[in-house]
Amino acid sequence: MLSIINQLTSQYEKGHGFRANLIFINSAHLELLKKQLSEPDIEILAQLIGMDIVLVEANSKPHVSWLQIPWKHSKTA
Repeated sequence: MLSIINQLTSQYEKGHGFRANLIFINSAHLELLKKQLSEPDIEILAQLIGMDIVLVEANSKPHVSWLQIPWKHSKTA
């Protein structure tokens, strides 16, 4: 799952000139991500991958996007 996320974000950044801040994944993809990162908490997962996670229908493929919203997981000094 991590390699897919890396590929999607790289392609998005090359095509748009900026990094995606949202990832759309289904519950099966979320479970794979939790297992790969050994982290059950979706909020911490979002911090680790640097994007907010949006859960979608089971038959959807993972995809990334950008939305002009303040990123709730960014750390401030």
